[in-house]
Amino acid sequence: MIMLEKSTPSQRGEMSRLAIEIKSGVFLASINARLRDKLWERITTEWNLNAIMVFSAKTEQSYKIRVHGDPKREVIDFDGINLLCKPK
Repeated sequence: MIMLEKSTPSQRGEMSRLAIEIKSGVFLASINARLRDKLWERITTEWNLNAIMVFSAKTEQSYKIRVHGDPKREVIDFDGINLLCKPK
């Protein structure tokens, strides 16, 4: 799952080639790790968007979270568990 804030229609169109847009700026896909990393690099370096990526990983939670920029949510560590929250 990738959530993009303030993306352009062309960026959303490019994302929709790889993922289904379940809500404006929220994309869901099942992609391999290499493609996921390349996509994250593009989002963070070329597009420089505020973004959150949640993907499956071999952790206790079965997922990891990546955050870039200043999105409306932040990741907090709660006793070893990563949670997303809205800052006050």
